[in-house]
Amino acid sequence: MEAATTNRTSVHSATVVSQPSEFENMATRLFRAPPERVWRLFTDPATAAVVFSPNPRDVTIEEMDLRKGGRYSIRVRLPNGSMVKFFGEYLEVDPPRRVVNTFEVSTQPGVVATETDEFEAVGGFTRVTVRWKYPTQQDRDQMYGPEMESAVATMWENAARLLEGRP
Repeated sequence: MEAATTNRTSVHSATVVSQPSEFENMATRLFRAPPERVWRLFTDPATAAVVFSPNPRDVTIEEMDLRKGGRYSIRVRLPNGSMVKFFGEYLEVDPPRRVVNTFEVSTQPGVVATETDEFEAVGGFTRVTVRWKYPTQQDRDQMYGPEMESAVATMWENAARLLEGRP
């Protein structure tokens, strides 16, 4: 299953969301910036809110200790006013190429996925590929669908705007 979300204001790339295996969800996109800039945007607590919610004003970065064994905790207020928390531990940090961490969501207690974020130079662009590997297909499917696709596409369009200096 694969969906591509195209945004007409960003002609250089669409966000592609897919399920490459029975246990994985994946999102990928090209950004018009070198890996070091994209890495900083995704990993700096001052800008990371753009990457973690369609509306960055709804994000609170509670903790972001970007080192092996460090923890992160991100709280997001949903449109209905409820809160969801994303949290985990960094397992591998290799700037500006790769981050691997555990990924837990307060709405799925006890389900621990492994998230791998890769930043690959492609000409003057950076390809970001994020994979979430879940313990079961059912867990994977609970975190997939049109809402997830739309949220990732919006978040990454916000990130592209910031990287490119667009309003």
